[in-house]
Amino acid sequence: MERLILHLDMNAFFASVEQKSNPALRGKPVFVCGNRHSRTVVATASYEARAFGVKTGMPLHEALRLCPHATLVEGNPDKYAFLFRQVAGMMERYSPEIEIYSIDEAFLDLSSTAGRFGGAVAIAQALQRQVNGELGLPCSVGIGPNKLLAKLASGLKKPNGLTQIQPEQVQRLLADLPIEELCGIGRALQAVFNARGITTCGELAHVPLEWLISRFGSSMGRHVWCLARGIDESPVVPNHNTPPAKSMGHMHTLPHDTSDSGVIRGVLLDLCEKVGRRLRAAGAAGRTITVTIRYRDFTTFSRAHTLGRFLDDGLDIYEEACRIAIGDSPIWGLSPIRLIGVSVSSLSYEERQAWWLPQMIRRRQLVTACDRVNDRFGEDTVMRASTLEAYATARHYAIKHPRWNNFNSPQT
Repeated sequence: MERLILHLDMNAFFASVEQKSNPALRGKPVFVCGNRHSRTVVATASYEARAFGVKTGMPLHEALRLCPHATLVEGNPDKYAFLFRQVAGMMERYSPEIEIYSIDEAFLDLSSTAGRFGGAVAIAQALQRQVNGELGLPCSVGIGPNKLLAKLASGLKKPNGLTQIQPEQVQRLLADLPIEELCGIGRALQAVFNARGITTCGELAHVPLEWLISRFGSSMGRHVWCLARGIDESPVVPNHNTPPAKSMGHMHTLPHDTSDSGVIRGVLLDLCEKVGRRLRAAGAAGRTITVTIRYRDFTTFSRAHTLGRFLDDGLDIYEEACRIAIGDSPIWGLSPIRLIGVSVSSLSYEERQAWWLPQMIRRRQLVTACDRVNDRFGEDTVMRASTLEAYATARHYAIKHPRWNNFNSPQT
């Protein structure tokens, strides 16, 4: 059976959502990013902003230089995830084989189901009508014989484009295609090939496999060789088949370098609470805590410790993280810090954090109740009193927890 893969990509997703939410933003350049005063990048720029040369991932200060009259909107990940779950639900009507690739794109394997719905193009058109009509948002759809080409096709016509790449079109299409247009060719690889005068997939296809293997190793070399020819045998992996995470963590770059212990502890506690909530949501607990600090000069230092028990509570993770960070030789206070991170690994999806004393059981009941309220009404609707001061510090340092609004999402 020939493979038939569909890739749906929401166009300028975050910015389109904000423009839909706020009619005053429609037709105007919009940047979705973090706090204006934080060191951040443009997560998404509206098409009106892109006309000035602004690109996703561009440093905010550079984007403002190109388009100083743009409106800055603080990103709301919960709202975007809520909306894309609706899009995924629409896609699942046509095949159970759906892979959520990111917060704004997904693959659908139509190899065995396209015929029931009039073909892949008919499905793509129906999806676009549903997304446009029910959510008022633009999306592009690509269809191809594999994931690589389906994703490539979805990017050829934006916004609201629909492109199908047939197997017999692949060689002609790739001949003059810039190598950076291929998913899997990042800036580092692009620089290597550009230095050798290789700028198109057609030119890359003439590079001997032996040279690629000698330069990048067997696995990567063969992978690049296949990319240049439009070959991709990777399956669409439904998310319920995705292996469980081996670690969970959060890190944050501060808007200003600081040596203030109170600020550092406050941000660290906020991060630990977020990690704990993720662990509990996944039904996991971990034994290895890792704290990462990046100093002003970009020197990065990590320190880890493996415990004899499993943890999934943010406050306990924080206490261990502080012990690790301070230790015999503190890793903060040496010089101003620009980034803080914490992660939990050595995960188990069977073990749980032990709670045996009465006061510990009551605390667990409180944490569980808070999780239920926050699941329903949005992050940080309720929290422990012990977290409030640190939470306020974290918010001051631009770690935001936006709550859902508009688009049928919960209001708080």
